This record gives sequence, C-alpha cells and structure tokens, in this order.
Amino acid sequence: MPRDHKTPPIQKIAKQACITYRVLKSSADVSDTQSELISPVTTVRPADLKIAPRKSKPSSGAARLQSPPVTYMYICETEVFSMGVFLLRPGASIPLHDHPDMNGNLRSF
Repeated sequence: MPRDHKTPPIQKIAKQACITYRVLKSSADVSDTQSELISPVTTVRPADLKIAPRKSKPSSGAARLQSPPVTYMYICETEVFSMGVFLLRPGASIPLHDHPDMNGNLRSF
C-alpha cells in the first residue's frame, strides 16, 4: 500500500504558527505571516483531528448533564506558541474573557 507523504494540516498550522509568532515578537508588521497562518486554519476539518460527531444523542436529560459542556484537546506547546482545540457541546459557550499579551486564531465547524 503506497504511503501518503502529504503533510497533515495540523502540522502545517504548527509550522506556520511558529513562524508567525516569532515574527510577532520581533516586529510590529505581521500582517503577511498572519494571513499565511489563517489560511491553513480555515482548511482544517474535524476529521484531520480525529474528531467524529457523536453517534447518537443522549436519551435523557441526565445523560446530557454527565457530559461536560466544554472539553479541551491539547495539541502541542513550544516556546513560541501553544495549540489546542476547545470542543463545545451544542448550546455551550465560553465566557468572553481576556488573555493579556496573547494572540489567537479561532475556528468553528
């Protein structure tokens, strides 16, 4: 069976994040590197992260209450950036809050 040598999307994001956030520390003009980071972020799919939809809905309200409204999936962390995915149950939200001196890229599915 032939091997697929295509770079996984999450690895492309990590590589570009390293470049983007290193530039961000050293320069005020990062618009080019930021757009190069946004592009791979917009193309990643749940399947690229091995995330599959739930097979069935909980049959009772009690079963629904047992699953957390938000789960965090750790991807990686370097001296320049950290990467993770928040998985929100339908109807859940994360309160608006601040992370001083931090930047982020968000994507919803």
